[in-house]
Amino acid sequence: MALDSAIGVISRWSSASDNKSYIFSGKRDEIDQYLQAVDEIQCSIASGTAYDQIRAKSAIQTAMLTLADEMRNLLKINAKSTDNPDSSTYSSTMTDSGSNSYVDDYVYGSALSVAVIDDLRSIAKRMNGSGYLRDCKEAYISSRKRCIDASYQRLNIQKLSSNDARTMEWNMLESIIKVWMKSAKICFRKIFAYEKQLCEKIFGDLGDDVDDDCFLEISSDYAFQLLEIATNLSCIRTASDRLFGILELYKTFSDLLPEMSKLFNTKSSELFRTKADQMVPKLAGAACMTVEKFENDLLIADLSHVPVDKIHSLCRYVLEYVFKVDQNKQTLMKLSLSKPPLTSGVEMNFTIVDPQLQNKLPFHVMWIIMCLVFKLEGEAKLYKNASDINFYLMNNFFYIIKKINGKPEVKEMIGDDCFEKVSSKFDHAKAEYLRLTFAEVLSILGDKTSLKKRLKSFNVEFKKLKNKLEQLRVPDFQLLKDIRVSMEEMLVPAYSSFLQQLSTSPCSMVDVKFSVDELKTAILGFFPST
Repeated sequence: MALDSAIGVISRWSSASDNKSYIFSGKRDEIDQYLQAVDEIQCSIASGTAYDQIRAKSAIQTAMLTLADEMRNLLKINAKSTDNPDSSTYSSTMTDSGSNSYVDDYVYGSALSVAVIDDLRSIAKRMNGSGYLRDCKEAYISSRKRCIDASYQRLNIQKLSSNDARTMEWNMLESIIKVWMKSAKICFRKIFAYEKQLCEKIFGDLGDDVDDDCFLEISSDYAFQLLEIATNLSCIRTASDRLFGILELYKTFSDLLPEMSKLFNTKSSELFRTKADQMVPKLAGAACMTVEKFENDLLIADLSHVPVDKIHSLCRYVLEYVFKVDQNKQTLMKLSLSKPPLTSGVEMNFTIVDPQLQNKLPFHVMWIIMCLVFKLEGEAKLYKNASDINFYLMNNFFYIIKKINGKPEVKEMIGDDCFEKVSSKFDHAKAEYLRLTFAEVLSILGDKTSLKKRLKSFNVEFKKLKNKLEQLRVPDFQLLKDIRVSMEEMLVPAYSSFLQQLSTSPCSMVDVKFSVDELKTAILGFFPST
């Protein structure tokens, strides 16, 4: 193409631009003709062969303004900034099921076609060749930042100050953490990763790290925003119920850190990498402090007094906590936990192979279980008599044993010594409760007084015992059956022997209120389930 013809093409499209017609929205041959005209003028200027340098430079200046406008239009019409269907509610409907399927399924609506990318690369190449790279970058960066901003709005990523993090209610913070985890995965694995690839494809051939600079200018503000949210979340007020939210945040950030470092891998992004690297120990420290808070709170907990036949709410709460610890043990194992408060009077004399294990997770779980036992034993002393004390402990200890038996991973983590200690305490409480419960009636049956007097006393005492036990509940059906069997084994043989003595004595059997079968039926009525 001759220089005059090339300048004519540029002039013609410059006049047409007044009518808002865009070159790259037209036919392919017109696009190629325009790019060829720019190439011809650039070549003539560079080689000094242009007979009219002023006119050629004026034409190229006009062409650069046109190409910058073309780039903005291409980006505008091809990046609609619409993500997944129903993206306006996307962040609130994502479920944390343990998989990252929502990341895999996420479609970044601002992705560009191969043809558009080729056109943008053609524009960038020519604008760079004429010294207009800065204008090219400005047009590109402003457009792509709007795309990310629109996606951020749909992901519901909100700023969070350090003061908000310290004062906000936990349910609100927990919601922010969930949104952050899911949004951060999408941003670093999909949005930022795509924008980096796009910069490499469009600007990668221009040298001087142009692609990296563009990517950093496009994404750094948004990446730092995510980083700031995580930083402020690491400063939330320590409370024992916040551990698992913090652990999820720690795990997510740790998993994302290699990808963050890979995306922001230039000298210009060193500040981001430094701050990101600092986040992992910060979140780990927050998690460790939360474990310590839970243990201290458990130790000083002032237990509310409950009816003797109830499982204490602390028992349920602590075991639920322990099971969640087990679910997160792979993460917790990575933390450097401090030793639990061992000078508490909590019984911990089971075998510890290595004292250094006292700051490891299994020992902490052992301590939590034994601390719960210690607290239950202290609370049981508030009951009026030894029978009630042992009844309460029997039910609560059985609850602990059964729950742990149902979680083999937890049972393995605390070890045989710890489990056997709790089992032994249960066996003792059960045996003591049975002994104390039937001490009076068994004493009467074995007394040396007259048979008639013993029968009368037995009838009175057994009726009192029957009335009392019909008012109590054994919360666990398995334990209930076991207790009834044990009671029958203790009482029926002794009572049968007593009735045998009565039948061979001159005493009247009229005063016998319970036959053996009636006694068994009465025992089956102890601790009714309804």
